[in-house]
Amino acid sequence: MSDEARALQRDAFVIDALVAAPQSPAIVDRLLAAGYDAVNWTVAGHSESTDGALARIAAFYWLRDAIPDRLAIVRSAADLDGASGSGLLRALLGFQGAEPLGHHLHLVAIFHALGVRVIQLTYNEANPLGSGCLEPDDRGLTHFGIQVVREMNRLGMVVDLTHVGVRTSLDAIAVSADPCVFSHSNARGLRDNPRNLSDEQLAAVADRGGVVGVATFADFVADTRAGQPRLEQMLDHVAYVADRVGIDHVGIGSDIFDTSGAAGVWWTANTKRRYPEICGAMDEQMHGIAGFERWDEFGNLTEGLLRRGFGPDEVRKIIGGNVRRVFQQILR
Repeated sequence: MSDEARALQRDAFVIDALVAAPQSPAIVDRLLAAGYDAVNWTVAGHSESTDGALARIAAFYWLRDAIPDRLAIVRSAADLDGASGSGLLRALLGFQGAEPLGHHLHLVAIFHALGVRVIQLTYNEANPLGSGCLEPDDRGLTHFGIQVVREMNRLGMVVDLTHVGVRTSLDAIAVSADPCVFSHSNARGLRDNPRNLSDEQLAAVADRGGVVGVATFADFVADTRAGQPRLEQMLDHVAYVADRVGIDHVGIGSDIFDTSGAAGVWWTANTKRRYPEICGAMDEQMHGIAGFERWDEFGNLTEGLLRRGFGPDEVRKIIGGNVRRVFQQILR
């Protein structure tokens, strides 16, 4: 990193709009060492039952209680105040998929009371709320989905439309009283992957004040049949979103996933096997992009944005300012 990039990142409030990682002190320490101030941390996914999600939430509280000097759970907008580099990682508890709700609207408030602040409506396939991005027939947001979005608005929770079908996502943006986010999605105008966003989706979320977190998932960045994408190609997606909908509506949702050891076996047996349409030629050795495969390489991203010609204030917005603004507006 140049001195300029190092100083800028040290001064900026860095937020990753999507971290899906094991809940451990070692991971918290790695994120802090990389300069992170806050993260949307996935505590439950689309395969979790209500009971399973409760267990995962309990485990996160155990982690917080073990290292309270280094980890805090974000419950309100005020929890995202303060300067960067405090040595305290602030985590929003998030769901990737609303399956833990089942068909029970009252569970939105229950999970909110337990600290959950982000719920992604679907995960690739359909569920009681609407259609995922891989459904051949996207029927849009269901009546139950409308109720969930409105209840999340009432409580002050982030409506995450990542993995959601095009029509369902546009319906949710129209229904929501608050801005929505795509926490970890890239531009379909650069890479035609079902998980990426059309220009219509980009415009819709920006028009309502939301933000898009650009991800490192290799096949969202570029066609992996040509090999592992590079950081510069991820920066193309950042520039694309900024050019089309404005610098205030782009952030980073890295979705970095450590595929070493057992995690790689799981990824190959689950994600790659189940969702070949979004994985392309990826394997566990080529999950991310060259230059930003690990959290401790976040500085390469900051340096790359400066080299691309983004000004210091624009870089601060991209690496955390925009996501913090939207999260604080929603959490109230």
